[in-house]
Amino acid sequence: MRSIILIIGICLGASFSAAAQMALIDRGVFADGIWCFPLYGDTLKYVYLPHEASLARNRDSLPQFSYMRYVMGTQAGVSTGSASTIDESDGGAVLNFLVLYNTPEAVVESAERTLRRKFRNDSIHIRGPLVFDKGRYSLVSSIISGDSVVQKKQMLCTGNAPVLQNSNVALSFGLTPLTSKIMMQNFKMNTPDISLVFDMEFSGLTEDYDAELEIDWTELKKSQGFNAGGSIYFVSADVKLAFDEAFKSQAIRLKVNGNNAAMDALLKTVYDKLLNLLFQPVQPEQLPERQQNDLMGALSQLTGPNGPLSSGKTTGFGLNVGYQLKEMKSTGKSRLFFKGRSTVQQHHFITFNIGNLYKKYGTDRSIFRDVPLTEATFQRRSIVVGIDGDLEKEFDKILNSVTVVLNKQHGNGDKTTQSVLINKELVKTNNKPTMVYGNYEDSTNWLQYQQRTVWQFRGGAMYESDWKTQDAAMINLYVPFKRKSIRLEGDMQSLKQQGIRAVSVQITYPFFNQQKQERITVGINETLNDKGFEITQPNDQEEVTYSITWIKSNGEPVQKTGKDKIGIIFIDELPANP
Repeated sequence: MRSIILIIGICLGASFSAAAQMALIDRGVFADGIWCFPLYGDTLKYVYLPHEASLARNRDSLPQFSYMRYVMGTQAGVSTGSASTIDESDGGAVLNFLVLYNTPEAVVESAERTLRRKFRNDSIHIRGPLVFDKGRYSLVSSIISGDSVVQKKQMLCTGNAPVLQNSNVALSFGLTPLTSKIMMQNFKMNTPDISLVFDMEFSGLTEDYDAELEIDWTELKKSQGFNAGGSIYFVSADVKLAFDEAFKSQAIRLKVNGNNAAMDALLKTVYDKLLNLLFQPVQPEQLPERQQNDLMGALSQLTGPNGPLSSGKTTGFGLNVGYQLKEMKSTGKSRLFFKGRSTVQQHHFITFNIGNLYKKYGTDRSIFRDVPLTEATFQRRSIVVGIDGDLEKEFDKILNSVTVVLNKQHGNGDKTTQSVLINKELVKTNNKPTMVYGNYEDSTNWLQYQQRTVWQFRGGAMYESDWKTQDAAMINLYVPFKRKSIRLEGDMQSLKQQGIRAVSVQITYPFFNQQKQERITVGINETLNDKGFEITQPNDQEEVTYSITWIKSNGEPVQKTGKDKIGIIFIDELPANP
């Protein structure tokens, strides 16, 4: 049984310009309600995490919110024999609002003054907001829930949030007559039952650590938190509990060399690396319906009144995604060395409540309105295509275009088909493409339509999604691929002693309708700090095939093939009989 050594860290000398722009994540200061972080290389400059979420405003400074209750015209029918001449018409309501997260300039200025007083240095300057790597949002309510009213708060929908401050998230819901009445009364309360939770991910540099982490794979698989297998979806609280239990059982051991004053910050770094090593994040909307509902229910517990969430809190775990256990090594031990600074990911939560709008705008018919709808012929519906700011990066890297296709089958037999082409130029304009269809005898299911996306990649690869039926007023684009890092790890000194002078690693992996190959060759005197692959895979693919070729001093090659799912290829494990 042999031990495997991993070195975790970054080479700051080789990438100083990039690292110098990164925040020192362990030196965050909570100043006047916002988290502020100094920059590596210039600790007098700070960046901050956005402070709050609010309804977007239009040019007239009115909230971009509307609640329209409607009454459908009814036709004369057969009498029920009731003595009453009053009954209820069919109808409902449409709720629509736009939310953004931001930070008032006055708050930033106050935080800057606080930092200067705290560190007694008037040269300290807050440069601007920290740009998030990615984000998610979730709607939490006990009233908006399809055709019924639920008894407890639930996470009803979730999706990708914009990574740039002051970008909008648009939400729209149709309500039944009963829920529309309850919602109207609820709007008159100080804190209506509509809340959004933003889970934003950001990265930064840790302190200069010197620590060693040992993983006993045999004992780890015995741990209660890790014996459920890969078919179970965990939430962040479950993952943290599993890690805590593994440390208590000594399946995972941490040894700190030197000063351990920053133990809490180091543990965040350790948990971040363990999370990436052992778990794969799973977005609820990408799961089958039954598993999606189960995961959404579990995530709802994190946002309830007794949940661990509070606005402005930062943690290493995501709130709006689940986690699936990766395939683990069955035996042996691995040692991870934390030497120097590392890049880690953290999560920042921003909570938002719709607020008491009715008190201020209840008489404004552009915001709250009751209308009769007696003529469907003149109705038309607009569907907005939501483009996340993060999508622009994909056009710079891998995408040529995305085509969104809408198909609406009408009640009279006609069909409306529309499409929009999204490319890099369109994304830069920040315009949201819109598709429109009318009402052609659509007495039922008028809101429902079908949509699909066609993704064209550089190099000729293409992906077409399946048709999806939905009734939302916005089509949110979710990229059908993910980034994955595959690191090369191993003891180069041991290979040198075995007469190896170079190692060549080739990986092969599917990319929709193509097979891609990449190769890295490492000399025996090189380090592995920056050696690895950055690949893009479809969301439903985890595995890559690799081939390792060791070149001996006499020129003789030794080869080995295998498959990898966890993102690490160990190059110091020569075949038993080369």
